[in-house]
Amino acid sequence: MNGRDRQWTSTVSGVVALLNDADPYGLEPGKPGGAPIDEYELEAEPIAKHLFDGGSITVEQVDAIWRHWFSESLSGSGCYGRSATEEFVARLNELVKSTPSQT
Repeated sequence: MNGRDRQWTSTVSGVVALLNDADPYGLEPGKPGGAPIDEYELEAEPIAKHLFDGGSITVEQVDAIWRHWFSESLSGSGCYGRSATEEFVARLNELVKSTPSQT
């Protein structure tokens, strides 16, 4: 696996870990009686693509991805909420800042 592939894999894994930690639907991925550890992987990949290709992601971009999968925005009051989503997006963007470039 080359450096770029490792960086992509690391980015996706980091996004999955942050989504599992946030767990906006209370599915408890990876916990006994909870959803599978990769429950949020389908949503993680397009988020990771924004981070990997563009170096950052916005609340609006995360909301667009979330609407694609769940027909609601993550930042909506019926889901995770604006403030929590802003904190989540900041944590996502920290993934890229803390990952050295492997070009």
